[in-house]
Amino acid sequence: MSLPLPLIFDYEEIAGKFYPVIPIELKVNEKRFLTRAYVDSGATFSIFNAEIADYLGLDYRKGDKIYPAGIGGHICAYIKDIFISIHNIEICCEVLFSDEFTVKFNLLGRAGIFDRFRVCFDDSEKKLYLYEKAYSDFR
Repeated sequence: MSLPLPLIFDYEEIAGKFYPVIPIELKVNEKRFLTRAYVDSGATFSIFNAEIADYLGLDYRKGDKIYPAGIGGHICAYIKDIFISIHNIEICCEVLFSDEFTVKFNLLGRAGIFDRFRVCFDDSEKKLYLYEKAYSDFR
C-alpha cells in the first residue's frame, strides 16, 4: 500500500533558526481565525492564547481546568473542543486556551492532529510532511 501524497510545509525562519511552523485555521461555529502554529510532537495538546478564544467568541473558562507542564513550568489552561483546519482538512480537536500562555507562537500538539496525520519532520531539508491517514485509521 502506498502512502497518499503529503502536505508539505517549509520550516519557517525565526530569529535565524528554522522551525516547523504551519498555517492553520481555528473555527468555532461560524467564526474563523487564521494563525500559525509550531508543530510540537512533545506536546499532548495544542495550546493557544486566550485572546484567540475571545476573538472566536468562546467562553474558554467553562472548559475543564488543567495545569499542563512544559519547559516554562506549569500554567493554568482550559480544555475546549474546536475545529482546526490544515489545508482544508478539518479536524475536531481538544485544545487548551490560557491567558498565561505567552510564547511567540501557538503550539500544535498531538491530540487530534497526530491521530489524523502521519507526521514526518525532515530537519535536514527543513520540511514538514503530513500524510493524511485513511478515514478508518483515525475513526
